[in-house]
This record gives sequence, C-alpha cells and structure tokens, in this order.
Amino acid sequence: KMIQALDRAIAFCQSTLSYGRVHEAPPQRRAMDLAPLVEEVRDTLGLTPEAPIAFVNAVERDMAVDADPDHLFRVLLNLSRNAHQALEARAPNDPARDQIRIGARREGAVAVIEVSDTGPGVPERARQHLFEAFQGSTRPGGTGLGLAIASELVRAHGGTIALADGTLGATFRITIPDRPIDLAAVRKSQRKKRA
Repeated sequence: KMIQALDRAIAFCQSTLSYGRVHEAPPQRRAMDLAPLVEEVRDTLGLTPEAPIAFVNAVERDMAVDADPDHLFRVLLNLSRNAHQALEARAPNDPARDQIRIGARREGAVAVIEVSDTGPGVPERARQHLFEAFQGSTRPGGTGLGLAIASELVRAHGGTIALADGTLGATFRITIPDRPIDLAAVRKSQRKKRA
C-alpha cells in the first residue's frame, strides 16, 4: 500500500506541475470495483474510524465502474480533500455532524457517483467558475486546480461532473458511461472460440 501511495503521490505531483502545458493521458479504462478504491481515498486522507471527521463508504461491494482506476482515484481524492478541508475549517469537529460520504449507483449503462459532505456548502461566488483552473479555490493557499483536474478527467471518460443543487453541504455528482460494446469484435471472438 505504501509503494502504491508513493507512486500515486509522485504521479499527482508531476501532473499538477505540468497542468496547463500538457493534457492528461487518455484513460486506460477497465471494469473495476469501486468500493476498494473509495477505501483507498479514505486511507489517503487518514480518516480512521477514530478521526473527528467521519468517512462513509456507501458503495455496494459489487458496484463496478468502467474507468481508469488512477484517474477515478484522483477525481474522488480531489473532491474528498476539498470536503475534508471545508469540514476542518469549522473545528472542533464532531464525527456525528462532520461527514464525508461517497455513494454510487448504476442507471443503465451509466455509473453515478456522489461525493457529499455536511459542511457549509460552496459559496455563491465560487460556483460561477467552479471547474476552471485557478478560479475555484475558496481557501487561502488553494490553487484552484483540484476541481479543474477532476472535471478534465471525468470528461475524458465521456462523463459529467456537477454540483448538485439543494443538498446539505456540498454534493458533487459524477456520471461515467460504460464504453460502447463493439458487437462485430464480440462476434468475431465468439467465432474463433467455436473454431
């Protein structure tokens, strides 16, 4: 786990430094279980069961997403990190009140993932440029890259990311459609197996 975390940290730093000069690499998609990836996000944030901010993994154990695991990890980490920082700002924290929750469901061939928190929500002034680089940060020292990178990675999957209206705190809804199936390739593969 430590080596994997270090590899991701190095890749994260390199991609952040190169943001604006180069676009992200295209996603290397595969069917993947979402719940273990969400656990990695929790571990990376250091939110143990004893932490003053609760982390709820509400993803069903068999929920699969057709996505690049590293890209999706970065998206969920960026959103969860923003939620964590918003909740920390109102310390002292209480896990009964201060929570980050990641849930998911399937709507046909589309995976819908929601990252929500019970924090103060997104200020109106930040909503106008939420997914633009160097514009969305509302905290001192923030770069405003987290949501811009998340948006770029989700769009590379043919998906969408948006701030949901009318929720307690902030809820970001991500949709990632499954890749279309090449029926001709499937038929060709089936013929080879029969031969």
